[in-house]
Amino acid sequence: MLVIGFSARNIVCSGSRAGYNMYAIDAFCDQDTIGCCIATKELPHELDIRSKDAADIVLDMVRSFEVDFDAIVPGSGFETMDFSSLPWLVFASDPGSIHVVQDKFTLSRKLAELGLPHPHVYGNVDDKPDKFPVMIKPRKAGGGILNRIACNGQELLEVVKDILETEPSFTRNDLMMQEFIQGEPASVSLIASKDKAVAVAVNEQLIGLPWLTRIQFAYCGNITPYEGKYAEEMCNISEKLISELGLLGSVGIDFIVTEDGPKIIEVNPRFQGSLDTVELATGINLFDAHMQAFRGKLPPRGVKAQRSAGRCIIYAYKEVRMNPQVLAEMRKQQIVDIPQTDYVGLADCPVTSVLHTGLNRSSVLNSLKRDSERVRRLIEK
Repeated sequence: MLVIGFSARNIVCSGSRAGYNMYAIDAFCDQDTIGCCIATKELPHELDIRSKDAADIVLDMVRSFEVDFDAIVPGSGFETMDFSSLPWLVFASDPGSIHVVQDKFTLSRKLAELGLPHPHVYGNVDDKPDKFPVMIKPRKAGGGILNRIACNGQELLEVVKDILETEPSFTRNDLMMQEFIQGEPASVSLIASKDKAVAVAVNEQLIGLPWLTRIQFAYCGNITPYEGKYAEEMCNISEKLISELGLLGSVGIDFIVTEDGPKIIEVNPRFQGSLDTVELATGINLFDAHMQAFRGKLPPRGVKAQRSAGRCIIYAYKEVRMNPQVLAEMRKQQIVDIPQTDYVGLADCPVTSVLHTGLNRSSVLNSLKRDSERVRRLIEK
């Protein structure tokens, strides 16, 4: 199996644990990615996935393995890439269905049609909002890195300008404006076949935590299970929505849980960052479940978490450079996404992740904080 994604470690390691022979193309080729694969290739640092020649570059990298793959599994950033020129199966949802949900503006219209709760979305960033604050974000990019809040008209102009300067390939049409809502970030992880979708876990999301990142809305990890009162309602909403959208395999839905209930923020038609914690908490192998879903087989509904599990992503506050001594000390903590010894991480980029299990959320969160603080001290020396 060949996995192609911006960060493929959790996917290929899940596949390896399930007994598949894994290959990977990703942007990091971390040590644990390499350890779970027969062979890996690193995406060029200058590759712009949105460019016209990106597909040709990636397809040439695939062919350079000189392996007769059984299938390709697209990961983050490559869900809609055209692999039709290759002779192998692609275990992903239909590109048309993916396009509907990847564009958050189009998704909002679909959610309105279905009568499902979601924040109000404006026509474009030049509209005059009914009220502030509002959230400005890319229509198709994920991870929360470019998300910004505007509390008045002047801030709205400044925020749009800032995003366009930060990401020069974007135009105003690549951005969207939506109502900003307060609440707890959470997600539902599902496995879907052609006939049915089954929720396997509800996850608390770690977003913009100061001890992990300087970026206000950056995705920083998960704790599974989510223990809020709306967990079952989110599962029911998610199963209904995914069945309507016709997505297949591993799919995730992000929510904000408000005092009035959960509201859908986005749909991820691929493996999610919560893969590690879902597997550790439930005992389900998500890569194998993904593969079985394309054969019409789904895990049972209502799998109970056996423990709490958490993963947090540590972002660099400033440029960091790895060396063997630092990595040796880092390995004394429970880390995954282990960088290469010559890795150079720019400010506000992810460096590594901490992974823990425990009897409850509190013990897991304390362990994540303890180890992440130790790792940060090491990488910032």
